[in-house]
Amino acid sequence: MSTGVAMGWGASHSGIPSRVALWPMLIVFLMLMAPGVCAVTVAPLAESQNPTGAIEYWPEPDGRSIDIQGILSGQGPSDWTPVQGDVVNFGYTRQAFWYRLPVENAVGQPVERLLEITYPLLDHVEFYHVRDGELVSGYRTGDQYPFGSRAMQHRTFVFPVPLEPESSSRVYLRVTTSGSHQVPLVLWKPEAFYEANEADMVGRSMFYGMLLIIVIFNVFLYAVLRERSYLYYILTNATLLVLMASLHGMAFQFLYPQQPELNERVTLVASAMIALFFSLFARTFLNITRDMRFRRLVFHALTVATGLNTVAAFFLSYDLSTRLSVSLAGIVSLVMFVIGLMMVMQGHRAARYFMGAWIMLLVGSMGWILLIAGIAPVNFLTRYGVELGAVSQAMVLTFALGQRFNDEQRARLKAMKERESMEQDLLEQAQHHGLTGLPERNLLEVVLERCIERVDRTGDSSLALVLIHFRGFDDINKTLGHENADQLLYQLAWRMNDVVLGLPDSVVIEEAASGPCTVAHVEGITFACAFHPRQTNAMPDQMTALVNALREPVEFRGLSLDMRMVGGCSFYPEDSGDITTLLRHAFIAFDQAESGVNHVAVYTEAINPYSERRLTLMTELRRAIGEDGLELHFQPQVRLSSGEICGFEVLLRWNHPEYGFIPPDEFIPMAEQTGLIRPLTRWVLDRALLFGASMDAAGYPVRISVNISALNLEEPAFAEQVLGVLERHGLPTGRLILEVTETATMVNPVAALQALRGLYDAGIRLAIDDFGTGYSSLSYIRKLPVHEIKIDRSFVMEMDANRDDATIVRTTINMCHDLGFEVVAEGVESDDTSQLLRNMQCDIVQGYHLARPMPEEDVASWLETWYRATASGG
Repeated sequence: MSTGVAMGWGASHSGIPSRVALWPMLIVFLMLMAPGVCAVTVAPLAESQNPTGAIEYWPEPDGRSIDIQGILSGQGPSDWTPVQGDVVNFGYTRQAFWYRLPVENAVGQPVERLLEITYPLLDHVEFYHVRDGELVSGYRTGDQYPFGSRAMQHRTFVFPVPLEPESSSRVYLRVTTSGSHQVPLVLWKPEAFYEANEADMVGRSMFYGMLLIIVIFNVFLYAVLRERSYLYYILTNATLLVLMASLHGMAFQFLYPQQPELNERVTLVASAMIALFFSLFARTFLNITRDMRFRRLVFHALTVATGLNTVAAFFLSYDLSTRLSVSLAGIVSLVMFVIGLMMVMQGHRAARYFMGAWIMLLVGSMGWILLIAGIAPVNFLTRYGVELGAVSQAMVLTFALGQRFNDEQRARLKAMKERESMEQDLLEQAQHHGLTGLPERNLLEVVLERCIERVDRTGDSSLALVLIHFRGFDDINKTLGHENADQLLYQLAWRMNDVVLGLPDSVVIEEAASGPCTVAHVEGITFACAFHPRQTNAMPDQMTALVNALREPVEFRGLSLDMRMVGGCSFYPEDSGDITTLLRHAFIAFDQAESGVNHVAVYTEAINPYSERRLTLMTELRRAIGEDGLELHFQPQVRLSSGEICGFEVLLRWNHPEYGFIPPDEFIPMAEQTGLIRPLTRWVLDRALLFGASMDAAGYPVRISVNISALNLEEPAFAEQVLGVLERHGLPTGRLILEVTETATMVNPVAALQALRGLYDAGIRLAIDDFGTGYSSLSYIRKLPVHEIKIDRSFVMEMDANRDDATIVRTTINMCHDLGFEVVAEGVESDDTSQLLRNMQCDIVQGYHLARPMPEEDVASWLETWYRATASGG
């Protein structure tokens, strides 16, 4: 039994020395008289005692769990086994062990002691203090419990053991853990414990501080050099810092005291990660090159193994993960030592530093690994081996990295001087496109900056930036080859320069030796030009003139090539406040121009799919569809021959809670771009046909006209979906009219024709909406399987005052009748227009003269009013 170091109390305690002099004889007497294991007798002057020699243990049988009451009542073991050695250490085992420690206080006054288990990585610890067969105190704690369960708020397990005068008592411990089962015990005098703890905290704080300084220093080096070796070294030391804080119990105490699971997982992951990061660091620090094939392969295998172990550490149990990490640490240590030694023998300078540092860390770490495995005893070197080795290696490697930093800085300075001379030569080349010789984007931005300054200074004009993107060059590359395609692009670029130079208000980007350059290369096959228009509304016509001139066939190597392109335009200061925004808006404009007929577009906020309002509306539209946040309005259609209400056109309305009324021409294109048009169309069809069914029930068997998108025509089962909705609401197919615009049928004419044929064959009525505004030919319209033609309102609204409009409408009606189509006129806003259409034998009319679009709840009353007025001849 070790009683620790006895210290005198000093002369100020009169009368005590005579009693103290009896202690050695008393202790010797007790040791001679006690058979086997004897109690640990508290030495009043000893600051700490190792009670291990007085401990007995009993391994709890598998499948049988016993509590303290069972131990005290005799249900436990009849024989306890004395602990051999200076520390309890059973290595890796999940078995529960009971420990019994008799404690005696031979003096005639109460004594306070603290029993510390200095190993903080035990899952489950039960402490019981028993006196005269009665339980005095008990605690249940461990690193699987919140930190607040501990008897004292300390990183290790510390339990108070109050001892009555001249009394004997027993301490029972029940310990289970999934890691290394070691129970190093120290019986402390409270004052000495606090002093030793404070000294230990100071020492560990110095260790943490040194590692943190090393990490920060190397972060600085990495920020300057951007070399992976510094990054891996930072990660290695940072992980080591986290690991040691977890192993010491500091992280659990101060960072996440209520999360024991997190503490365990952090320990496991950090144990695995340190091997991974050190393997990566060693590979880069030792500069394992491609010609070192075997070493490179070995490091690759280590990286894969430690990487997999790191991933596994997030999921594996504690004991399995720690065993894997310890095993891999041993393998990594051996491999690093062997490869480092080989490279030292070959004269590698970095390897000498590496081996010196590695041996320091290896010795310290192996001592700690052997301690965890239950092989090495607990002493200063094994307990603080990692700390001593880590600080030593960190200092050596940091010095080596710092020296490398200096060497590389000198090399960088030399390279910078050489590069400066090369940059002067390359600067001129960088400002011009290598293929066409036109100014590059950087030079364009300089000129645009000057143009903006002029606009701000004079205020008499705007700045218009136009981007032209040539299309179809991929086909040209594949057909003519890249060399010919490059020559063609050169010809087109300078042709564009000549065209722009001849347009009014164009901006000269550079005065070159060959003449003024008004065009700059932006990227790929996209070119830019700029103008100072006095009226921004003149730019669409100017862009159209530019595009039309560029569309003229190009004579190239005996071929006449038709070129395709798209153009986008943005303005400063109208829609863009700086050059970056000006370019971005121009790109957005020509992206949107892809779907236009002329393939040119001027930027507006409405076409910007990336504006805050548009992004918000895209999100809100999906919610509005799902939560019935949209409304349908209905505009009646009147058959002129009979005056009856033959149908209603369904018009979609959206009143946003924040933005108010959102026009359909804003959110419908948005729905088409985001794919929401499909669920939106299904929602409209369902609500519209529900309205049709309610009209049936009220005695008004009217037809319902619903607008659909060109994207709906691309849905493979669209006709089946429509038939399903009709069937669900009990309406015949002839009661639904699907309207598609003339332009929509031209996006993909073949697919549109096929889809319309499927709907036509299913018995669903079809109508061409906005007829006369598109670009389809009469021969194409004749092929479409439709029932109705709706003349666009732009021709109808003023036909009573415009003879040309009236002629167009009359001709359209006659032509459509000859082709077998029924004709609907939109935009009827006066009785004169209605009479003209009746005389022209138009079939159906709709417009504000008859009624504005109305909500569903107003339809019934309007119908009553209409038929009452019709019956009375009104």
